[in-house]
Amino acid sequence: MEISVPPPNLPLIGGGAEQPNSKFPFLRKNILALLGLISGLVIVLLISFAIAGRAPTNFKSGTVVIIPQNSSTDQTATLLVSKNIIRSASLFKVLVELFNKPVIAGQFEFDTPKNTFQVAETVTGGNFGRAQVKITIPEGSSNADISKIILKQIPDFNAPQFLKDASSDQGILFPETYLVFKTVTPDDLIMRMTQEFASKIISVKSDISSSGHTEHDIIILASILEKEAKNATDASVISGILWKRISIGMPIQVDAVPSTYTHKGLPGAPINNPGLAMINAAIHPISSPYLYYLYDKQKVIHYAKTYSEHQANISKYLK
Repeated sequence: MEISVPPPNLPLIGGGAEQPNSKFPFLRKNILALLGLISGLVIVLLISFAIAGRAPTNFKSGTVVIIPQNSSTDQTATLLVSKNIIRSASLFKVLVELFNKPVIAGQFEFDTPKNTFQVAETVTGGNFGRAQVKITIPEGSSNADISKIILKQIPDFNAPQFLKDASSDQGILFPETYLVFKTVTPDDLIMRMTQEFASKIISVKSDISSSGHTEHDIIILASILEKEAKNATDASVISGILWKRISIGMPIQVDAVPSTYTHKGLPGAPINNPGLAMINAAIHPISSPYLYYLYDKQKVIHYAKTYSEHQANISKYLK
């Protein structure tokens, strides 16, 4: 009678198959515990982010936030916290980093509370909020001109207050195209325009220092050039003529300022708000033998060395 013997590597019938992890039960338990811990931490973090990401309870509808040019993410986050737009500066910075887009400078209006994700999306996407109007201020505009331009776009703008508050700022309200809210106040507009002037004048500060003239006088002459010159090339030559008249004690005699026919030197203040081209012309005058100039009816300039030559040009080109 033959006795059948099972293969040595097979379990006996009824003995049960040994499970692969039965030798390491503690390992399986530790893995499950670790996964549970990680899941718990993720839940806690999500809850924390959700709480930190909510709009502040003291949010005020209609809050306007002005983000200056070249603001860092840190500076923007601090500003938004101070304005009660977001709760957590850290969360905001993380989200901006994830978006991989820079913060956009400008004036943002928040009508309704937004979570931090939405705020980060807003300031990196240039969504300024309430509808804005584009206002272009040409070079050489006076404060009175500016108020009229604003009123055409924003009939409710407080022009009298603007003219009063900006009375000492003529010359440094930089002519540019601005996006502004229809609710813009005179002080908001003045701040925007003087900030723009400050950012633009930086590029020529050293040249002004080397010119031998004060920044104030440069701006005054530039404002005169806005009215006297038809282009930047002519402006530089006219600049040289006017500086020469001042240096020899001659009245500058410009039609833009009638008092300059009887009083020597520059007027006491800018007559308008010049652009960078005329500011550069005032800084960098072109030396010439001329002392007089005029434009003919076709806007072509004619120079003269003496008053008699100038009179001849008047007879020839203007009569």
